[in-house]
Formats: sequence, C-alpha cells, structure tokens
Amino acid sequence: MTDLQKQNWWRQTRWLTVVAAVVALLTLAGCQPTTQPKQSGKINVVATLGFYGEAAQAILGNRGNVQTIINSPSIDAESYEPDVKTAKLVAKANVVVENGLGYDSWMDRVVAANEGSGTKTLTIGKLMGKTTGDNPHLWSDPTVMTQVTRRLVQQFSRIEPRHAAEFKRRGAVYERQLAVLAKTARQIKRHAHGQQVAVSEPVFDMALTAMGYRISDGHFAQSIEEDSDPTPADITKLQKQIKHHEIAFFVENTQNSSKNVTAMVELARQYHVPVVKVTETMPTNQTYRAWMLAQYRQVQRIQEERS
Repeated sequence: MTDLQKQNWWRQTRWLTVVAAVVALLTLAGCQPTTQPKQSGKINVVATLGFYGEAAQAILGNRGNVQTIINSPSIDAESYEPDVKTAKLVAKANVVVENGLGYDSWMDRVVAANEGSGTKTLTIGKLMGKTTGDNPHLWSDPTVMTQVTRRLVQQFSRIEPRHAAEFKRRGAVYERQLAVLAKTARQIKRHAHGQQVAVSEPVFDMALTAMGYRISDGHFAQSIEEDSDPTPADITKLQKQIKHHEIAFFVENTQNSSKNVTAMVELARQYHVPVVKVTETMPTNQTYRAWMLAQYRQVQRIQEERS
C-alpha cells in the first residue's frame, strides 16, 4: 500500500467512525432523521466559512442561530475533518451554506449522513454558475456576497414566511454595506489598463479580474496552491517578470509561505515591485467587508503612488 493509499484509507476509516458515532448519538437521543422541517422556533444555519455565516446572521437577526465550522484562520478548510459536533449541528440545521467546488467537500459527506432530515443546502459554487475545476476562492469577487445574501433571503422567507419582510429588510441593509466593494473595484479598474500581475496562489484572482488585471503566472500559483514545487521554467518566467517590471505588483497569500514564494517576495522588494498581502481566510474579529476592503485598498494605494 502506497503512502497516498494509506492516507486515504485512514481518512475514510476516520470518517466512517465519525458517522457511526453520530448515528449512535442521534439514536440514543431519539433524533431519528425526519423529512419535516426543524421546529425550534428559530431558523438554524450551519455555514462552513465565516463570511457566509456572517451574511446569514445579518439577515436573520434574532430570528435564527448561525454556527460557523471554520471559525479560525488557523484551520484549513480544504483539509478539515468533520467531527461528531459538526455532524450534530448539521442534523439540527434548516439550512447549510457551503462554498462547494471541492473546497469544503467534507460538508457534503456530513449532509449525506443526514439524508432525509429536511436540511436545505446552499452551495455558493452552483449559485455562481461554477463547476468543479473552477477557482473555488469565490469570496474575493466583489459581487458574490450580494448574490449570497439575496438567495439566503429567499430561502429563509420560504422557511418562515411570516418574517419574510423582516429578512428582506435586513438583507437590503447588509447589501448596502457590501456595495463599497464593487464600487472600489470599478474605481481601480479605471486605472488598471489591463496590466499583468503575479500571485503566489489564486486566492485573490476574482478580485483582480474584477479590477481589470490579468494574472501572469497561473501555473506557478497553482503549483503553490497544490503544495508542489513550481517548474524551473515557471520560476524563471516569474523572476523575469519581476526583474523587468512586466507586472504591476505581486500578490502574496501570507497564510501559506514557502521557499519559492519567499524568494519571489524578496526579489520583488529588491526590484521595487509592490507586494499586496492577502489572506485566504477571514481574520478573527473582523467583518467580511472590512477584510476585503483593506485588501482592495492596497491595490488602490499602489495605483495612486504610481499616478
């Protein structure tokens, strides 16, 4: 058995153990799956990622409870292994909000284990018309959370029609808060002139595209994303782009450092190429709007300094 096979076997065994434990707990508690909606008096939501949970809570107010699974920057959503607590939360949920596109596929397994419970799943990848293989880092798109908000308002209104007007009003307030992101992206695009930029990973690509920039090192970035070494050709190409100022700036995901990325950041500083620092996960105690806007405005400042 190869190391990869052993790893997959271990993950599968661990998952089956979790499912078995959850089934046992639910059975002992008398919580057999049902096709009827949960009747707790409030809408229960489980979100895989913090910003999706933030949107749900903004809409629900005191009409619901929202639990977020990946609630710390130190937790890697793609390698997360769900536990009994996660499965129990999903069993009680009216709505599950997940990213999709393979980013949090573990949630699909948890939902499947509770098939017939009446839980509705909102998958953001599907909402955005994406398919498996597309860039899963949807949240940097300045329009995505507005679309998420509108769909959640619809779902919550179907579950609790009596409070539909309230959900719609709260959703509109949250949308107005988000509007600055699309506005800022449009302002940046007016001065981008279709320039090339390089990135350490594709975590900020959708924002960059909305801002009018073109990614120059897709293969290098994908290698870093997959925890593999870029090819010598990729490294040489990016070094040339930096040294000859063929890119407007370099985007570094500060949560995933490697010797290749560190070397490119140092080279960029040596040749006076600006570096935009971004994170893949939302910082603790910060709103989605504040997090994204701070990253967008780094790009805006670079443009202003060069104008």
